[in-house]
Amino acid sequence: MRQPVLVARLAVRELWMTFRLLVLLVAFVGTSAVVILFPAAPAITLARLALGLGVATVLASGVAAWSLAEERTAGRAGWMVSRSVSRGTYLVGWFVALSFITVGGILGAGILGWLALFSLPLRLDGAAFVTSMAAIGATAAAAIACGLAAGAVLRGAFAFGLAVAVCAGLGVAAWQLAGPVPAVPGAAYLLLGDLGSASVLPSAMRAAGVGLVLAAVLLSVARVAIERADL
Repeated sequence: MRQPVLVARLAVRELWMTFRLLVLLVAFVGTSAVVILFPAAPAITLARLALGLGVATVLASGVAAWSLAEERTAGRAGWMVSRSVSRGTYLVGWFVALSFITVGGILGAGILGWLALFSLPLRLDGAAFVTSMAAIGATAAAAIACGLAAGAVLRGAFAFGLAVAVCAGLGVAAWQLAGPVPAVPGAAYLLLGDLGSASVLPSAMRAAGVGLVLAAVLLSVARVAIERADL
């Protein structure tokens, strides 16, 4: 367990020094800041919060892709692997670091969003809200895994573009459906937007499960990709 933790700490340090950590936190927490600073009707407030978190998730995927691609091309990944850190451990360390930052951002956004919604004339189910945010966290983890898979294959800008295109495309596909379908990636954000009009707790739980399964699958794909990548 020491090696993944060491890689995760180094990854956080690298993200901090390159300001990518700040970008992620601002993207997630800034979403709630907009909700608080520009009050609106409950339905609009929920829609703004969901949209902001969706955009921040797409950005997190792009940052994950760009970061791993830069680590490979700069030779830092190869240096770590040459010091007896396996490629799989290196990948897991980066996944943990990015997920930790993203979950922290979602937690901050959720707290600020709840405070903004609490002041509105809206009967909001606390359990459904928390579960919906958890589903968004699971979906964000899948987006990060998608970005890492792209970063293990492509170089910087190309990896960033592919990850953003895939995640944004899935989000648009989920939105184009008539309603939030838990089995479709991105449904968690639509469920958050529907909190004021329907009971979404069961669907949010299913969406969280789908997100976790998808994250595991994409992380396995990234593992296969980095094992064959040129470091």
